[in-house]
Amino acid sequence: MPLEPPPRSRSVRALRLRAVLAAGVVLGSGAGMTLASWTDVEYGTASFTGSVFATESSVGGSPYAANATAPGASATISGAFAPGVSAYLPVLIRTTAASVAGTVTLNGATLGGTDAATLGGALVYRVVRTTGTCAASAFSGTPAFVVGSAGTTRPLTAGQEAGVVNPLAAATAGAPGSPTGFCFEVTLPTGAANSLQGRSASATWQFTAVSG
Repeated sequence: MPLEPPPRSRSVRALRLRAVLAAGVVLGSGAGMTLASWTDVEYGTASFTGSVFATESSVGGSPYAANATAPGASATISGAFAPGVSAYLPVLIRTTAASVAGTVTLNGATLGGTDAATLGGALVYRVVRTTGTCAASAFSGTPAFVVGSAGTTRPLTAGQEAGVVNPLAAATAGAPGSPTGFCFEVTLPTGAANSLQGRSASATWQFTAVSG
């Protein structure tokens, strides 16, 4: 009967076997890392052009023009004011050809003339949005009020009411946008002082247009 190897010899063989298996794992991993890779790339290019936003206005029936510097287009409201008398002035604003759409805000007037403080300070006004006839009829019914309301007037130095938005239509490449119209009603209130007789004043309103 052959003699069994001592326990220490079996232990040495087991260690060697594990060492061989471990070496095989390392060699297998190293072989995987030698595989080659293929690469490719793609590019994309974009060009950018800024949009155009420009406006022009017509005051009291004047030809459209870029009235960007005060006092802008001037118009005289026909007729002499007397207590309780109103006069009307149309203002049309539109975008120029190739312009994007926007909005326009009516700011309060800057008063001028010899009697700015007296006559100018006494006058009141209302404004509705319309491209139709600018007359007392424009304020009847349920118009889109920009300044004041059916029963309320404002001093000339007051701007448009809170929350009012006046859109400006976009233009086409070859034609201006459809106009946004404003009809001004300026009134000397009933009971105005006799001292205002023969006085004269002017008012310059600014419209601020913003794209978008």
